[in-house]
Amino acid sequence: MRYFQKLLCLLILVLAASFGVGGCVLLYSDFSVQRSRMAAANAAAHAQACTLLQTEILDLQRRGISTGDAALTARVTAQGVPAALFRNHDLVCATLPWLQNFPLGDTVTVTVRTQGNAVYAIYASDLQGGLRLVTAYDLTGLYRDRNAALMRFLLLEAAVLAAASAVTALLARRLTRPLAVLTDAGAQIAAGDYARRTDLHTGDEIEALSRSFDKMADAVQEKIADLEADVQRREDFVGAFTHELKTPMTSIIGYADMLHTMQTDPDEQREAAAAIVHEGRRLEALSRKLLALLGLNEEGVELTAVPLPALWPRLHAACPDVTLRTPAAAPTVRGDADLLLDLLCNLVQNAAKASAPGAPVLVLCAQAGDVVTLTVADRGCGIPPELIPRVTEPFYMVDKSRARRQGGSGLGLALCQRIAAAHGSALRIESEPGRGTRVSVTLPVWKEDAP
Repeated sequence: MRYFQKLLCLLILVLAASFGVGGCVLLYSDFSVQRSRMAAANAAAHAQACTLLQTEILDLQRRGISTGDAALTARVTAQGVPAALFRNHDLVCATLPWLQNFPLGDTVTVTVRTQGNAVYAIYASDLQGGLRLVTAYDLTGLYRDRNAALMRFLLLEAAVLAAASAVTALLARRLTRPLAVLTDAGAQIAAGDYARRTDLHTGDEIEALSRSFDKMADAVQEKIADLEADVQRREDFVGAFTHELKTPMTSIIGYADMLHTMQTDPDEQREAAAAIVHEGRRLEALSRKLLALLGLNEEGVELTAVPLPALWPRLHAACPDVTLRTPAAAPTVRGDADLLLDLLCNLVQNAAKASAPGAPVLVLCAQAGDVVTLTVADRGCGIPPELIPRVTEPFYMVDKSRARRQGGSGLGLALCQRIAAAHGSALRIESEPGRGTRVSVTLPVWKEDAP
């Protein structure tokens, strides 16, 4: 059974029970009051009949007139009340035939008896001389009025319940319509429509439920989008890695096969060997950077005090073919010395590859409060603005032919981005085609009491 039907049945049941019980209590309380009033009036009439009959009997005895059955019958009949008179348990007279069967041993002063379709209140009292007077008062009208009122009430209740059922059905359907919207939205989201929202405005708890549902749907949509983007990045990564791996392997296998199967002169042999060495070193650099990327993903980084002036000699030694200019003075930052050296090496080598031979590469250091900004700047070819957001993607290269010719793999900036993220920062790239590029990373200044 649907919730709408349950709610409708429950409301009708409660309404019918409350209306029925209330109406019956009202009817029967009114009937009880009327019956009490009639009982009091009938009791007074019975007492008056007993007094009048007793007075007439005493009057007859005082005048010396016989009080036989005929005289008593005349007196009882003259009162005009259905009655029966008994003398010493023997019937003297009865104006209603069934009264002669009234049990004389009954100690009840008043009782209600049903005869056919009629209802009577019967009163019995003992008189002097062994007499017992039984009178009957018709209550049929009172019970008939009660039954008629009850029937009218039942008809009225049926009409009220029919109208209430129609109104309740409309209200229940209106109240449960938001639940249908929520159910439909849940089914559509489950079917893949992650942009579906309820956006209900009812001003009650259902609106709060709608907001919670929409927030949940937003979270699900964001999670699905993140998963899809992650899957796409993985697919792109695997495809790019396969392509980058295939290119040098093809060259190595081709030159090696040529050396193995063909008789070549010494110049050709040296050229083939140089190509094999070049592509092998490219594979070595590719594997090294890939391992570094995976290591940053799997392991945490412990940040310690890193005096920047101590990094400059190591940086010059790591990039001997680059005209490198470093600042004379620099503060101590919080970071990992080896990772920061790797970051600077990659940025410096990228800058040198993008610049003209012999062009200087600048390493700048600027402190502002508790942070230090390291910047690697060049005056090289630059990067188109629309491509800047993609240069930190693994294996992405702006000029693939030039990058491969220079031994690039497309992992340098991706590795730098991961190193910056491990230090709680990010690469900021500013570039203009033909005028050079500036790549910056912000690091916190080392403090002794820093966590």
